[in-house]
Amino acid sequence: MGVKSKLFKKAAEIMMPEAIEIGMKLGNDIYEQQKSLIKVPDLKDVLLEEALRVLKDELKLVPTVAIARPNISYVEGSEFEVVLAEPRFGTKVKPGTTIKVYYLTNEVIEKSKKMLSSVIYEFKAPKVIGLNIYEARTELESLGLRIYEKIEQPNIHFVKKEDGQVTRLTYPNGSRVGSKLKTGARILVYYVNDEIITQSRLILSEKEKNKKEMLGKINKVTSNVAKGISENTANAKKSISSKIGKTLGKKKKKSEESK
Repeated sequence: MGVKSKLFKKAAEIMMPEAIEIGMKLGNDIYEQQKSLIKVPDLKDVLLEEALRVLKDELKLVPTVAIARPNISYVEGSEFEVVLAEPRFGTKVKPGTTIKVYYLTNEVIEKSKKMLSSVIYEFKAPKVIGLNIYEARTELESLGLRIYEKIEQPNIHFVKKEDGQVTRLTYPNGSRVGSKLKTGARILVYYVNDEIITQSRLILSEKEKNKKEMLGKINKVTSNVAKGISENTANAKKSISSKIGKTLGKKKKKSEESK
């Protein structure tokens, strides 16, 4: 080993414990920081007064208010209903973060209705499947669609999904949304949460367990059948050998008698 290699090795030995210690400290700091973060709750359709109380008194955040701009998606809203927040619903923030809450007024609702009656056009459906429900809802509503959220039922297809992930879009009659949409259309947005994902994993686990047990039973039956066939074959061979031996013995005896 050269002098340089020895020096590098020695330096690595000296720095290794220190590097590990720094890495562990950094990891702990990140973990503690994540623990202290607060998830901005989904306050859509909640009345402004209640939304402010939750943010300020329960979550120790700093709410501010603003009137939402007219949007076709607000035509069925009510006065003082919360529609948006910045940072958006579902975002994790530090304690004391300022949250801007957007709400409806009767004027905004009336203007939204006028927009719906005067501006109806067809457009390409955005790709929101796989997005978080909050992102998808914001994008769809910005296009003038009326959004209704639905939680999926447990299904093994959801075991690898993430909390809040959108799975499909349908119309109220259950038909799938195609490649084109019209402003003002009512759209059901299906998504999964942690509870549905956990239940889906339990269903998959139970299914795999039952499959394993069934394969075990099939293997056992197959083994018994094979064993039975093997034993019957062996017995048949013995019987044939015995008959052949007796036949040969009789022929030999007759041959000796004829002599």
